[in-house]
Amino acid sequence: MSMDVTWWRNGGGIRCGSMSGRVASAGCRFREASAGDVWLWLNRSGSGLVWGPGERFPVQPGMYALTGGVEEDEWTCIRYPGIHRMEIVRLSREWLSTHLGKQPEWLHPDLAKWLKDGGRLAFCGLMGLWEEDLGTALEKGAEEGGGAALLAEARILEWAAVRLYRGKTGGEAGAGFCSAVRGRDPVRRALETVRARLDQPLELTTLAKEVGLAPHYLSRRVSAETGLTLQRHLRRMRIERACEWLASGRMNVTEAALEVGYQSLSHFAKAFREETGHGPQDWLKQRKNGAAVDA
Repeated sequence: MSMDVTWWRNGGGIRCGSMSGRVASAGCRFREASAGDVWLWLNRSGSGLVWGPGERFPVQPGMYALTGGVEEDEWTCIRYPGIHRMEIVRLSREWLSTHLGKQPEWLHPDLAKWLKDGGRLAFCGLMGLWEEDLGTALEKGAEEGGGAALLAEARILEWAAVRLYRGKTGGEAGAGFCSAVRGRDPVRRALETVRARLDQPLELTTLAKEVGLAPHYLSRRVSAETGLTLQRHLRRMRIERACEWLASGRMNVTEAALEVGYQSLSHFAKAFREETGHGPQDWLKQRKNGAAVDA
């Protein structure tokens, strides 16, 4: 059974589409050549797989993937039975070069290398606040068009600036983005501060003082505006970062756990399973098995 993507924006180097609905017991799949574009998959509900040459990403609700880059590559998205919503953004090399390529020394090194030399991109992680904001904007743009569609395009550029840029002197992706955007409200500022200190325990009193709110009020605002507690955000961000390290091959499970603040491997494995649906070893095994999958 196949599932089609409804493309609602096509032009200027960007294509935006949605994949939604209920999948029956047999499951379904969508397959298309990357055509040299970079694809951003935002998996908002439902479970499935995204796979292509040598890569296989199990995707649970609240996960995203970034794939593509090679003209002839085909990528497949399989959806398991259930109710699904996935937003898809295709970014052409020309769009990325125009908007992000003028100062490649600030870019995430993998993207800078791809813009210069070509090749294949493949990465997955947990959606953070920026992906959630973008997903909401894309859904609204698809439904309403007009100004909502323009706002969705602006959110795409904002997402790219946050996720794909680094500061002038290196550091985490997004470190060089405009501080006015990052600090436009205390909730977002608090979450970005938490993200910058994943190896440290959450100190609510200190964090609240830094963003100018009372501790109990900050906690309530974060929960009310995002649907998650600060501790849940910390756990999700830690596992998101751990996924990045594991996927890159630069760290093993123990090293990744320590890097994001877990002193206990059992606590790390439990948190990893609660966020991704798999233990870290199983998650790695599924990625490695992707090369043998017959797409």
